[in-house]
Amino acid sequence: MEIKELYKLEKQDQEKLILTFMDAFRAYPKLTRAFPEKAAKDAALEATLRYYVAYDMEYGAAFSTDEEIKDGVCIVHSDDMEYTKERHIKAGSYSPEYQAAMDRLSLPQQQRRVELFDELDQLEKEISIPFPHLYADFLGVREAFQRQGRGRKLMRAVCDYAQKQGLPVMLFTNTDEDVAFYQSLGFKVIGIVESDRFGFINTYLLKEV
Repeated sequence: MEIKELYKLEKQDQEKLILTFMDAFRAYPKLTRAFPEKAAKDAALEATLRYYVAYDMEYGAAFSTDEEIKDGVCIVHSDDMEYTKERHIKAGSYSPEYQAAMDRLSLPQQQRRVELFDELDQLEKEISIPFPHLYADFLGVREAFQRQGRGRKLMRAVCDYAQKQGLPVMLFTNTDEDVAFYQSLGFKVIGIVESDRFGFINTYLLKEV
């Protein structure tokens, strides 16, 4: 996967991307109620990012506006979103850094994290998502570099690439502000799910071909 307007990250760029996402998603709504203590929330966020970004970069691709990697987005074709333990092992999802983040969580907190994402998977089954599609994962910009058009540049380039491939772009987000941002780029809401237990709302959006 190549998007000529963007810098494609290599394996050695993964740590920079993780740190950028850690900064961008420090107030990640999905984890707020599940982990009210900041230290636990930070550890759960880091473990989640390391787990999924490794997968996304192995089976898809990650892009930034430039080599400084102050922003980033991961893209995966829906055909490659078969989340099995074997595929995660191959991707390096269970890295020492991931294990270190998980070790900062108590066993009940580790279980809570698993249950949160299990519930997310179950709720997602309620959404009618067209296949095939490109999945845009973890669009984020470091806080100091927000409001500069970086996220818009990333998503416009991704959407242009997807259109050339004849594929819609699908993603979900958690805040009204983010929904408005994606709608300004031509995305339409295709469904909303809410977790009673963990208190998050996921809005699913699609940019049609």
